[in-house]
Amino acid sequence: MVVAEDVRAWINSNVYVDLLRLVVEQLKLSVNFDPVPDVVLQLDANKLNLAKLEPAALVAVAENSGLAFRYIARKLKLLSELPDEQEGKNSEDEDDVVMETHAFYQGFLNIYLIELYFLSFDSDALEGYLKSIRIPGVKKYAAQLKGIYKAISV
Repeated sequence: MVVAEDVRAWINSNVYVDLLRLVVEQLKLSVNFDPVPDVVLQLDANKLNLAKLEPAALVAVAENSGLAFRYIARKLKLLSELPDEQEGKNSEDEDDVVMETHAFYQGFLNIYLIELYFLSFDSDALEGYLKSIRIPGVKKYAAQLKGIYKAISV
């Protein structure tokens, strides 16, 4: 069972730090390099547990930094272009207003690496994982992720 300390060790590993550096520099992202709060690390540990993965499983994905970078860049671009689809939002509701945008925590790549792991090694299990972390519209989201993966792995 993965715990917060396992995630802390993973995000401090050379493989993770090298990929993080590449992504941050190339995409010009704002990252908070303060120590990651335990509660945030535990959220990542929970996702790894739901995925039935250890941080070591992400090494193979992160070591292929070119593929990982292309996936992360494409997904961030896609997410920035898509309208926010909130469940229960009424068309008469006012539009959301972004008050402030915070920097990413250092561990933000984990969610991308878990998805990329499934796309690379076990795409049939992707939907089950997405359901377990309560992603709304799982089939549509999984199809979008598979489309991204297909486009970048050519």
